[in-house]
Amino acid sequence: MDTNHLLIFSDLLYSLYTSNDAEGINHDLLSYLRMLIPSPYASLLTADPDAPRFTFNGVYCDPADFTAAEQKYIDNYEDDEIQWMLHSKVSTVLRESDLLKNESRLHSAIYEKCYRPYHIYDTLQMSIVYERKFLGVITLFRTREDPPFSEDDMTLLKSLDKHLNYIYGRLLLKAPDALLPNSASAALTTERTDALIEKAGLTRREAEIVRLVMKAIPNAKIREQLHITDNTLQKHMQNIYRKFHISSRLELFRIMSGTDGAGTGL
Repeated sequence: MDTNHLLIFSDLLYSLYTSNDAEGINHDLLSYLRMLIPSPYASLLTADPDAPRFTFNGVYCDPADFTAAEQKYIDNYEDDEIQWMLHSKVSTVLRESDLLKNESRLHSAIYEKCYRPYHIYDTLQMSIVYERKFLGVITLFRTREDPPFSEDDMTLLKSLDKHLNYIYGRLLLKAPDALLPNSASAALTTERTDALIEKAGLTRREAEIVRLVMKAIPNAKIREQLHITDNTLQKHMQNIYRKFHISSRLELFRIMSGTDGAGTGL
């Protein structure tokens, strides 16, 4: 992941964890995903996990004029040859071209009814599942003019699954800590960050840098704010990584946001 993608990834996670407005989360998610994995169209279809029969209950598209295609999909999803993923109890990332031959998928009923007018050629999908409940599916679309989705694209989308499963699980299932006011959410994040900084034995300067990184502030702004050189910042970052036994900002964000599967250990 290059620097630009890393910053977009960081901004996306920060937006997801600090927003409590469902519409805002959906919009930011699709907008950032299209920057991370360039795609002419992206959609999020949400489902009601408690309905007696499988039911989609939300359609979000970027750009918005793609909504018509996804509305048609909802009306005809049972014709989809890979609709089995909608009933999976685990989060899955798949590339449609890996599962269906071009002849089959580009002449299927679902393609003809929904996607031919948009010249869709391939899709990359991830199901959202929380506590074995299917909550929705994110789909990125590319046309014949675009390069096919790559293994790197799949890996990048997969790297978001724990975050999205957790966020949408809390949001859609309305768990006790869901939809905290922004101030309460920030307070919980700050409390965890302070505890981990103390446990790791960071210096005052290292602690300042960690807090700025958690706000998705780019290196140039960190150097300017702290009046340090790039070489000094990189040395501090290496010391931070060493003390947390990690090797990247992404891992640091996961630890601080509590999405690495571990507690504070305190």
